[in-house]
Amino acid sequence: MRFVVRLSAVSAVCAGVGIVGAPVAGAADTQPPTAPSSVRVLAVKPDTVTIAFTGSTDDVGLKWYVARVEGVRQQATTSPSGTEIGGLKSDTTYSLTVVAVDRAGNVSAPSAPVTATTAKWTPPSNLNLMSGSGGNVSLAWNAPSNMRDPYRYLVYDGRSGEAMARSSAVTMQRLAPGTHVFTVRGMHSSGDLSPASNPVTVTVAPRGSDRVAPSAPQNVLVREDLDVYEFVTTWDPSTDNVDSAPAYDLLEAFGGDLFTIRYAVVGTSYRGRFASAVRAVDQAGNRSAATPSTLVW
Repeated sequence: MRFVVRLSAVSAVCAGVGIVGAPVAGAADTQPPTAPSSVRVLAVKPDTVTIAFTGSTDDVGLKWYVARVEGVRQQATTSPSGTEIGGLKSDTTYSLTVVAVDRAGNVSAPSAPVTATTAKWTPPSNLNLMSGSGGNVSLAWNAPSNMRDPYRYLVYDGRSGEAMARSSAVTMQRLAPGTHVFTVRGMHSSGDLSPASNPVTVTVAPRGSDRVAPSAPQNVLVREDLDVYEFVTTWDPSTDNVDSAPAYDLLEAFGGDLFTIRYAVVGTSYRGRFASAVRAVDQAGNRSAATPSTLVW
């Protein structure tokens, strides 16, 4: 007995004519998913917003969703029931939408927008004068209650930047005679600043009759020591009418202002953090203008 297989017939069936549900070879998915719906805000923090939404449907299969914060950022998610979007500024209103993406990369129309306003950071609290003598003033405070482990603290004298601190205390040196009103703001790792703390007023007594500031340091240069990954700042010495060798404050830029990162440096060089500027200070607390640094490669 002989069996004969007709290949032409088999080929016709496999071409998709006689097999239910088999895709036609070479066909591409061009149908986007339906738009997500019912986007709602579940929670807000100073730097995050948590949203939920009703998911989409697709003829082939969904890959993920993308939550978009208009003009700021977008974040992929596979969780319609709760997605936290970070990297936001405090006390700011944002418009959020969500799109769906299928396995072929087709993107749905956006959901209807929803607005969310992030919470405010709380200010540092209980700013206190710990000690003050001869132009040296020490302050301490409590961290903002909703800013875990602030990146930096910025101390202001009135509206001007004065000092940067890594922890919740600082000692400022060689302050000018007169009345100073200090406040502190917490700085988040994103650069976002908390509101100012309670003010503390400190009166610094005169130290002699000298009221003439030293000359500003010149030729302030910063080089990077690649062997130890440190910056080296150098400058030409300043002159003063009383002090033969004034000290120097190194300043760094934060939040649009300059803050002292190292007080009363002796000599004309400093190894460590990057210095945005250097100023000269004499024993009486007279301060020169700050000279911006130049980075030398």
